[in-house]
Amino acid sequence: MDWEGLSDEQVAILVASILGDGEITKCYPYDRRVNNSYREHFGMGQLSYRQWKQKKLSDLFYLRGNNLVSRSVPLMTKLFPHFYPDNKKHIPFELLEDIHHPSFLLTLYLDDGSLLLSKRFNHNKKEIQFTPHIAFYLQAFSRQQLEQLAIWMKARYDINVRTTGTPSGTGYYLKTTKVTDTFDILSLFEPYITELPEFTYKLSWETRLQTEVETYQQTHPDYKIRVSVPARPYSDEDIALLINWKQQGVTDKEIARRLNRTYWSVVYKWQDVKNREA
Repeated sequence: MDWEGLSDEQVAILVASILGDGEITKCYPYDRRVNNSYREHFGMGQLSYRQWKQKKLSDLFYLRGNNLVSRSVPLMTKLFPHFYPDNKKHIPFELLEDIHHPSFLLTLYLDDGSLLLSKRFNHNKKEIQFTPHIAFYLQAFSRQQLEQLAIWMKARYDINVRTTGTPSGTGYYLKTTKVTDTFDILSLFEPYITELPEFTYKLSWETRLQTEVETYQQTHPDYKIRVSVPARPYSDEDIALLINWKQQGVTDKEIARRLNRTYWSVVYKWQDVKNREA
């Protein structure tokens, strides 16, 4: 495919946008336009994200009110039959061969995804267990296409998602089922937090979790909150370092950075250490 000078990142953002919230407009009979164009409607609460897209594709996209659009250009005309072979949006796997940049996953996620937190209450122990999941709400596509997309995501980005049932659309979307898979995807998104600070709640596990913790500390103040984190065992050396740094007054955030672990992993490991010493 001739992408007319677009970079790898620009191609990734464009293709994901068409699969997500965007569309290539049709050219109807007697239409004065010679070429197709791009259009994406959005709520003004997501303006900063669309400004990010426009900046990334400044030679193609421009903002018009609460729409991100392109002029009628030959590139959109070439792309239209790949995405709409039967006038219905389709995942063009032949074009995905050109996609390598992680901005494809990021754009697909910010267009049509969520960071979900499942909650399990143990009222006898007065505990709340939080488990994170990543969802890609692509229920406009068939189960067969979604399963093929999941295989492609694994091959291209080494991430694992599976089809999950839903009453809307064609009946399926993609979702992580293991905590490690969720954190693998979030690690790919982490470099973009500084570019998209208003979407930290979707890109940063620590930020999202802290919001949930603060909420449940108000509604269930006498409950202990536990968090599912990737199962990477602490070595004896890790534990010794943790104890030493805590005694020195080093913050949990800094210890997490030094041990290359999540903040909440350190918090709950320290609780475990104290419980064993008690």
